[in-house]
Amino acid sequence: MEFEWDDNKRLKNIERHGLDFLDVWQLFDGDYIKGPAKLGEGGEERFLITGMIHGLYVTGVFTMRGTVTRVISLRRARNNERREHEEIHGS
Repeated sequence: MEFEWDDNKRLKNIERHGLDFLDVWQLFDGDYIKGPAKLGEGGEERFLITGMIHGLYVTGVFTMRGTVTRVISLRRARNNERREHEEIHGS
């Protein structure tokens, strides 16, 4: 799987959430749940993914650009996102 992102957004995400886009592969490599997110600029289709990074529940926003996954953001999962993940995949 190939990933891309805006480097300025990556640095802001590290500063704001303490999560680095370089680790996003872990979300897709383990058990995860995926669903639609709000549309981006120009109606761009976006998705939410919730899984684990370094033992933490994390939710990411991404879009597809052909076969490349473009990372928009990463943050700690909200309680409802964590619970949904646990209900589907166990804790």
